[in-house]
Amino acid sequence: MIRTVIKISILMLSALAWSGLSSAAERNANSNHCNMSEADAGGLNGDLSVDVHALHNFMDTAARILKEGKFVELDCLADRARSGKERLPGGLWKIHLLYQGLRQPVPYPLHATQEDWTRLLQRLRRWEKARPESITARVALALAYLEYAHDARGSGYANTVSESGWKLFQERTAEARRILKEARRLPSKCPEWYVAMQMVSVNQGWSVTEARALFEEANKFEPEYYTYARDLAYYLLPKWSGDAGDTEKFVQEIADRIGGDKGDILYFQVAAADYVICGCDDNPHLSWDRIKRGFEASEKLYGVSMPNLNRIAYLASYFGERDPIYADKILTRIGDQWDAETWGRQEDFDKIRRWVSAVAPVAAQVRVIEATAATNEQTPEGARYKAVFEKTYRELLQQCARSDGDSVTQWEGKFKTLTNLGAKGTVDGIQIDSMGPVVTCLGKKLYSFRQENATPFPPPPQAPYWIELHLDWVDFAPTPAK
Repeated sequence: MIRTVIKISILMLSALAWSGLSSAAERNANSNHCNMSEADAGGLNGDLSVDVHALHNFMDTAARILKEGKFVELDCLADRARSGKERLPGGLWKIHLLYQGLRQPVPYPLHATQEDWTRLLQRLRRWEKARPESITARVALALAYLEYAHDARGSGYANTVSESGWKLFQERTAEARRILKEARRLPSKCPEWYVAMQMVSVNQGWSVTEARALFEEANKFEPEYYTYARDLAYYLLPKWSGDAGDTEKFVQEIADRIGGDKGDILYFQVAAADYVICGCDDNPHLSWDRIKRGFEASEKLYGVSMPNLNRIAYLASYFGERDPIYADKILTRIGDQWDAETWGRQEDFDKIRRWVSAVAPVAAQVRVIEATAATNEQTPEGARYKAVFEKTYRELLQQCARSDGDSVTQWEGKFKTLTNLGAKGTVDGIQIDSMGPVVTCLGKKLYSFRQENATPFPPPPQAPYWIELHLDWVDFAPTPAK
């Protein structure tokens, strides 16, 4: 997509104006419009580009303004955020963050008591009564009831929830839905209304068809409100309501529908949600390259965000094949601005930093080798040689599968290998990105060739000569005896 210099300038100025990167004078002018106190303005105008704590300061300030009963001020802030589609550095919607502060009774990571919940719901009810036309008060109240529902359920597996816990979960979800239905009749509309209703759909176990219809309605209302895509991507995971691959297809479809940089940004923002991709075994198989493109496009359009930096560093360290080179670059930029919600504890963050600093140089060397191997096979001579080499390599691997594969219960998963060949076809170096008895067997075979200076492969086009293979374990499963 070709952009003119003028268009880029306009976009950047717009992003700066709405992101909180404006000057102190401009921020004060915005604050005065809603008659905010100096303390409130300071809490809401932290700079996410340099201070990771600005996110929680914003939410804590919103919670304090509610606690003090400044309902007019809250409605003013919300109306401005909605009408101006205001964003914070990194592209975070300001209206979404405002609700994050209004829906929780105590700041993270404290655990709320029953008294805390009662006080929060009472405050929101007073706001609703004092300002009956406020869409913000109604949506905030519904979101609080949904959080209250999850408090009753707890964070354990479904079979650990008590009967009374499920009953409260369902009752509080039903109350949230009732509030949202009433709010829909108000003249003002809010993008977060759909976020709350999506939470209702998950809690009540709507069908995929119903959940998708709700998403399409929400997406039509505000196509760039990425929380909609995050929530449906989560609901489509196999552990909830979807089948394997549904989340991946959905995220690609929606990102492609938008297209260009903004489509990539949405792809990154979905992946950045800790409830979509976590440090667990059932992560969706999203494209790491597109996640990176989306992150980089987000920085160009919306500015630097410490929370975004932490999240992309986490993904580079844990997601898929992992990318320590990219993680090292991002962690250097983060410095001491680590995010507790992303990493958990500082010990865990420091552990990753140590791992990355040790592994990144080696990974950089491997990347050079992979590029060399890719260049080798691009020539006609290299392509022919690779075919001959791969046939022999597969035969060696198949021998190991027959002799050492009895203990393997699942023949699945793709892996890659790198082999460095000498001038006569000797094995000068090996790397196999897999493990198990069959890999051990193959490693021993190749290592013995190297020790004996044997030539199991024909002479390569030149030496040293690197070859990369991409293999699938299913191709080497022993044939059952007839």
